[in-house]
Amino acid sequence: MRTMSDSPSTSPLAGRLPQVALLVAAVVAAVVIAGGGSGQSNQGEAVPARPSFNMLGYLDARVGVQEDKKDVRCWSSFNKLQMFITNCEIEEDAKAERIDQHMRLIQSIYDAAAEKLSCCEYIDKDTVEDLLVERFPTAQSGDGLGFNLGGVNPTLVGVEALRDYSDTIEPWRLLQTWASRQLDNNGQFKFQKQFDEAALHQLFEFFRAYDLAMLRKARDHAMERKLTKIDAEAIAAAFNTEPVQN
Repeated sequence: MRTMSDSPSTSPLAGRLPQVALLVAAVVAAVVIAGGGSGQSNQGEAVPARPSFNMLGYLDARVGVQEDKKDVRCWSSFNKLQMFITNCEIEEDAKAERIDQHMRLIQSIYDAAAEKLSCCEYIDKDTVEDLLVERFPTAQSGDGLGFNLGGVNPTLVGVEALRDYSDTIEPWRLLQTWASRQLDNNGQFKFQKQFDEAALHQLFEFFRAYDLAMLRKARDHAMERKLTKIDAEAIAAAFNTEPVQN
């Protein structure tokens, strides 16, 4: 142990400092070469960086957590909740049409966001939020959230309906279903970009309300045709309604 009385000239390391420095430099160089250095293999080939966030894995985890914590878990219970919220029975082909329409919608949001962020690895929350605000104008009130989907009044999604819908995993399941349909033969996400975690939560909040608005709008279309049930045509008409810009 070196004491205050030891001077640099009497320290046993004094004459060995240059050799120690060279040894450290050699060790660092060896580690860099073994690890591929600046993203290259020993053969000079580029080694792709692993993404720090796995979108599909995160969605799988969210669905799993939600299933453990929430009351409305199974598909039949969710269908009953949908009928309760819309006060209308939903035909089987309408349920399939609803999923297909949502898949197209999520893909269109992804395509638009990816185009805006051509140089980024992840699609962030701000980009998603800007797109949603532009494409789906809403009006917030004490009664809930209104989507401007044509007609005299906005299509209102009430506070209680939103709260009930939050007890389901459906918004996460929609996003999970879309992501799982975008896998290649090796089980890898086939697009270059992914939504980051904050962007996924932004999409969750949007679909939590928008899905209900579409069901309400579909009910209106069905009633206009004097139907007692929501059919696939009513679902398609709701999704194809052009939002009214503010």
